[in-house]
Amino acid sequence: MNGYIKNKTPVWRHAMKRQIGPGASVSLDELYGQYGEKHGLEEGEPFVAWLRNIKLINKDIWQIVYGEESLAEPEKAKEEAAEMVVPLVKKEIEVNEVVNFSVRAAREKLPKITNLNLLKYALKSANQLANKDTLCRMLRKRVGELELSRR
Repeated sequence: MNGYIKNKTPVWRHAMKRQIGPGASVSLDELYGQYGEKHGLEEGEPFVAWLRNIKLINKDIWQIVYGEESLAEPEKAKEEAAEMVVPLVKKEIEVNEVVNFSVRAAREKLPKITNLNLLKYALKSANQLANKDTLCRMLRKRVGELELSRR
């Protein structure tokens, strides 16, 4: 069966018991082997119609390509997929930034920080400042969690 389904969004999506990356595609043959026979669907247009109407309804997320239009698409799809992936750029956070977190920002960002030395230095700095009691408690808790996980 010529064709595929494609994730048109810039984020990973879960569908058909698998994670499908941004711009990635899955062949209809593979999906038919997993679902078509199981649900007693005929190969070809009935299966594609089932996908469009039952499983992958949202046309803003999923592109379903079937038949002759799928022959010219694979190279174009690979180029689009490369454009959709956003590179991950990590910015090193500094001690002063952690010390200046508001409580709301600390609740959001501290669980993502895994640099134990950074957190310890921030705790020492925040201990010397007024009105940073809640932040110090949060930092102590996060330092404890990281130390415990590294044992």
